[in-house]
Amino acid sequence: MITANHDELIKHHMKQAITTNINHCDLQNLLYSFIETKQQCHFGLITIIHHHAFRGEDPEVFKLAAAVELLLLSFDIFDDLEDLDNKNELWMQMDSSLALNAATTLYTLSQQTVISLSAASKFKILQTFLTFASQAMEGQHDDLKNSVNTEEEYMNVMKRKSGSLIALSAQSGMLLANTFHPEVEQYSYQIGIAAQIDNDFRDLFNPEKNDLLKEKRSLARLYLQKNFNQHARELMAFYRSNKTIEEEFGSFKAYKEKLFHAGVAQYMNVMKNISLNRAARIIDKLDIDLEAIDMIKSKLIFSKK
Repeated sequence: MITANHDELIKHHMKQAITTNINHCDLQNLLYSFIETKQQCHFGLITIIHHHAFRGEDPEVFKLAAAVELLLLSFDIFDDLEDLDNKNELWMQMDSSLALNAATTLYTLSQQTVISLSAASKFKILQTFLTFASQAMEGQHDDLKNSVNTEEEYMNVMKRKSGSLIALSAQSGMLLANTFHPEVEQYSYQIGIAAQIDNDFRDLFNPEKNDLLKEKRSLARLYLQKNFNQHARELMAFYRSNKTIEEEFGSFKAYKEKLFHAGVAQYMNVMKNISLNRAARIIDKLDIDLEAIDMIKSKLIFSKK
């Protein structure tokens, strides 16, 4: 059973990796403070769940989960520095050069932690880290270029940007159990796409992170560009103007209502569920116990419905 205590165990191993590998006290304390901002270790839990689902019993799974979380924390910092949002995060409230160096340190620590494992599969796991991390960086590059023009292009970018990180977490736990199932990578991509759609939808109602207001070619914007109704046409006209939300709609609440009337919420929910249903069908075909299948689906599917 996965409990809140697992989060604390993962964070403990993250800090231990810092203590073991970093000698500089100020940098140590900075990295500790970043870890303390984490309330949950979602990706590390994915690693643990997949290790157990494939009958793994290696006590170092928490150490591996910590390596995953160190990597994902570094990516969070890189992402915020690149997008210049999430201003409330600690790393966005300091000199960006210090934050960048800290993120690079965390990225390196994640790999050092994998290498320190005693498992025979650690080099396969390290290769998995590098492969999927590179894919995520490619996806982030295309996302930053803001050059997608179709739903298919958007899905491909999100598959690499977000799906690769789910695949990294899940496949690492599986490999530590000394087994390999190619389906894990396939459904991880779909879960990553669904999670990114969900994040993009929530950001529509966050003025600081609203991609539409930033002229980001998001899934919502691709939908609105099709001008299915008058609400969509009015929203696109607004995005082309220099008006503020208050000038055009009177309030942010009225703007949110306009998005709903345009059908953006319904469309994004359908697209998210298409990816989740694809993932569920792949998971159901895994050659593992039904209880293990339910455990994976409870974390990756039902929690996102």
